[in-house]
Amino acid sequence: MRMRQSIQGLKDVQIILEKAFNGTKDGEGISRETFKDLKKMLDSKTVKMIEDETLEFIKVNMNHLPMYYIPGEEFP
Repeated sequence: MRMRQSIQGLKDVQIILEKAFNGTKDGEGISRETFKDLKKMLDSKTVKMIEDETLEFIKVNMNHLPMYYIPGEEFP
């Protein structure tokens, strides 16, 4: 929840969320190519903040880790 609150007001994140939402209105997910395009839109400081917050969450909640691993092709 902490990460969600900290990125909630960031303009770049809001724009990306809107594009992702509009792209999934038909019920399909986001393709890996679309994900790459959306990721390029993020400010480097935002990316660093998300990475740091995610690592902190995983460290504090190690018992959740098995729920987040999805075998197969990983995102770069």
